[in-house]
Amino acid sequence: MKPFTRGFLFLWIFSAATSLWAQSQDTPMTADELGCLQKMIFFNECSGRVERMIIWNADEDFPSFGFGHFIWYPQGKKGPYQAQFPEFLSFLEAQKTAIPAWITALPTREAPWQNREEFLSDLSSERMTALKDFLDRTQGFQTQFIIQRVKGILPRMLAAIPEQKRPEIELKFNEIADAPRGMFALVDYVNFKGEGILETERSQGQGWGLLQVLEEMKTPEKKDDALEEFVRAAKKVLENRVKNAPPEKDCSKRLGGWKTRVKNYLKIRC
Repeated sequence: MKPFTRGFLFLWIFSAATSLWAQSQDTPMTADELGCLQKMIFFNECSGRVERMIIWNADEDFPSFGFGHFIWYPQGKKGPYQAQFPEFLSFLEAQKTAIPAWITALPTREAPWQNREEFLSDLSSERMTALKDFLDRTQGFQTQFIIQRVKGILPRMLAAIPEQKRPEIELKFNEIADAPRGMFALVDYVNFKGEGILETERSQGQGWGLLQVLEEMKTPEKKDDALEEFVRAAKKVLENRVKNAPPEKDCSKRLGGWKTRVKNYLKIRC
């Protein structure tokens, strides 16, 4: 399958929607680069298929939505990961963008399904069709939301580690951010595996987010080698993620796809 099969259409639509936003925000990415990022995440997370923006995996206790797979916990339930779908809805409301009426009518901003069976039986309902259309229409906003998260990640990571480690982590982060295609890698990996600063996102004491990748990285001797070293470190961290997972959370079958995803940071084309 060729990546970004819907690329040119999405780029044309998205560039118009984000050009003003890109000019008004503190981001090193142009509108065209943001459009490319959108396509990359949409392909990586959903294989370019809108129906995959609504999902509840069999090995998870929550559904997720959008090509960012923003988690939405059922009412009264909490988990180790950040619940980003309610945050995304608030982000849209701040942008004066309407959200589905049935979500607005909920008594709380919690998912209305108590388990995966309820969720699956509701997939063909009118409200789920409306939700799918809503997620398809707001792909540009989803990219903006993901970018916004990454913009503040360096201070959060530095605050989470001992002071003596901060200069090295900051140096590596900036080396990646300044590398060609580096911002794509940073944004996609954070969306993929998180920041790595939450204690709840650990297995046998080891995390698998961006912070752990930067810790695993060797400081590149040449700037041109930064992204390649990032990819090597990411693969190692993902291998550890599989190795350290408890039996009931076995993710070994996903490792090949995970490695392919990060390897593709070296050959991003739009």
